[in-house]
Amino acid sequence: MNTEIIEKIDTTIIDLPLKRIHKFAATTINSKSFVIVQIYTKNGVVGIGEATTPGGPWWAGEAVETIKVMIDSYLAPALVGENALQINTLLQKMDCVAANNPFAKAALEIALLDIKGQVLRVPIYDLFGGLSRESMALKWPLAQGDAKADIEEAEQLMSSNIAQEFKVKMGYMSPEDDVNYIAELCRGLNGKATLLGDLNATWSELTTQKYLPDLAAHGMDMIEQPVAAWNRQALARIRDFSPIPILADESICTPQDVNEIGNLHAADMLSLKIFKHGGLTRTHQIIQIAAAFGISCYAGTFLESSIGTAAFMHLVASQNNIDGGNELVGPIWLADDIVQQPVQYKDNHIWAKQEPGLGVSLDQDKLSHYQRV
Repeated sequence: MNTEIIEKIDTTIIDLPLKRIHKFAATTINSKSFVIVQIYTKNGVVGIGEATTPGGPWWAGEAVETIKVMIDSYLAPALVGENALQINTLLQKMDCVAANNPFAKAALEIALLDIKGQVLRVPIYDLFGGLSRESMALKWPLAQGDAKADIEEAEQLMSSNIAQEFKVKMGYMSPEDDVNYIAELCRGLNGKATLLGDLNATWSELTTQKYLPDLAAHGMDMIEQPVAAWNRQALARIRDFSPIPILADESICTPQDVNEIGNLHAADMLSLKIFKHGGLTRTHQIIQIAAAFGISCYAGTFLESSIGTAAFMHLVASQNNIDGGNELVGPIWLADDIVQQPVQYKDNHIWAKQEPGLGVSLDQDKLSHYQRV
């Protein structure tokens, strides 16, 4: 049996600049923070991973500061001395050490998969069944909060062959202003591109019932997570009357969540994010359960660097049920990256890395430059 005994695990918090501001329902950011993980084996193999949140703990309770503490104080000590290739065993061991904390566990699991791919000399997608597609079309997140600026950005992206489909952040304005904002965006796009609206769980069921028909009438193609994550019964009722498909995000974190959503018929599609699920292995489990219910999946994003983006793209490349599109735009949305072989974008698509492991390696100079002090 192959063994790669873990010798040490290092974590570093970095702060990367953005090309422009980005609005979420709960916050606005102009830089992005990451925890970078490096796992070293006694044979000299180094695996890298990362974790990032959408600008703080508001989304799921974890932040880069808490992620680093959990890894350094609890998860890393449990893994040192163990065989890095026995990933399922190590996932179970992390669960015994600490409940929840999926973002921290995902960062470590990405690094473990990187090690395993390097040792076996295969890309990570081969660990999940092999290559089904080399690339996937992008859906770009428009999130400046100004319709004119968002339309200009969309036009530039379309003309540059970066993206022809778009998502827009909502929920930080009044419902009336949200509807007017979407109406202006749809008029500006003039049928040239699809538009997904993301409410980040900010509306009530009653508000959604009142305003969703207007959003659809203006030209919105899909709505993401209009109501609170826990309120899956309301999501099911909304889906029953909705004139456009419903994409669930905050409501889907665990395999058990998928089972409930499927039994309630509460969503047309599920937004996957490797950090909220606890890594690629558990995201893969969710994909399989969704497939059993006949529910399509969508590759969502926490705006990762090339590390997290490459990791998720390996899963996207191997799974046929991720067929609803993707927004893995982090490496071209950030003003800088920290790897030597960034993820590739061309012809409106993101392309899977085909080298062993993740297919990317750290630029140590940039890691030092952006390290938080």
